[in-house]
Amino acid sequence: MSTITVNDIFNSHCDKLKLKWICNQQTAGQTVIHTEQHPTIFFIGFLNLVRPNQIQVIGRKEIEYLNQLGKNSLNDAIEHLFAAKPSMVIVARNIKVPDEIIKLAEKTNTALIQAASNGNQVIELIQFYLADNLSEYISLHGVFIEVLGVGVLLSGDSGIGKSELALELVSRGNRLIADDIIDFRKIAPDTVSGTCPSILKDFIEVRGLGILNIRAMFGDNALINRKKLSLIIHLQVLKNAPPTAVDRLDGGQKHRTILDVEIPEITLPVAAGRSLAVIVEAAVRNHVLIINGYTASEDFIQRQQQYIDNKTEQ
Repeated sequence: MSTITVNDIFNSHCDKLKLKWICNQQTAGQTVIHTEQHPTIFFIGFLNLVRPNQIQVIGRKEIEYLNQLGKNSLNDAIEHLFAAKPSMVIVARNIKVPDEIIKLAEKTNTALIQAASNGNQVIELIQFYLADNLSEYISLHGVFIEVLGVGVLLSGDSGIGKSELALELVSRGNRLIADDIIDFRKIAPDTVSGTCPSILKDFIEVRGLGILNIRAMFGDNALINRKKLSLIIHLQVLKNAPPTAVDRLDGGQKHRTILDVEIPEITLPVAAGRSLAVIVEAAVRNHVLIINGYTASEDFIQRQQQYIDNKTEQ
């Protein structure tokens, strides 16, 4: 399991949330999280004195609550806050921080940080960052591309034409995420998300052309940073054996398990003369129909059965 430090969170969100240190910048190297608990549970949230979070966020309503307390109750609440030993305390909306909080933060050597953004934005962005960086991950070989809004992993043996297919799909208006190596993370119990390693971003290797920069060739809209993995299309050299009856009806769709999540997988035969880009787009459209409850093979079977039943009644 990875670890996240105070400095990691500050540096990664400094610009987006307009963060600045109030006190105890020397705690920047301290570890915020190094646990096997799921990273989205009780790690960050609004001020909670009953069930404290690792990262306590204080917004406008929390300040209003503290300000309405009597002096003794206020001191008790703040002491209770820091007694839970939070890794960080973030005060949102550039709200003036009560002197009592600053004094106790200094006394307990707790990172105290100010954010210009509101509390909901602070929690949402940092929570996503934690889930993304602490979740299970795996690196796979292939090409990851967004086709008609759906995250598709193109897999297959080296040299079978995955990158060439991805290049054609990009030229048709689809968007590349990663070529060659994809980092997949499990960001929810049933969701796997893929990104490109930073060293490979924007680039694709096409045999005969070498390394190409997709951003330079097609513009920013031809790329996307991350996407949920929804479908795997495995490219395979066409063999002489004829497809089975089942394969002819539904294409022989199977599932592959990645990070304990089952992902639908389709095997596409590769042969001269086949327009794979068109077929991949058709596979994605059909996948969307299946998700929405319509299966063409079932519809076809029912139509044939109805035709047979009508013939029998005549």
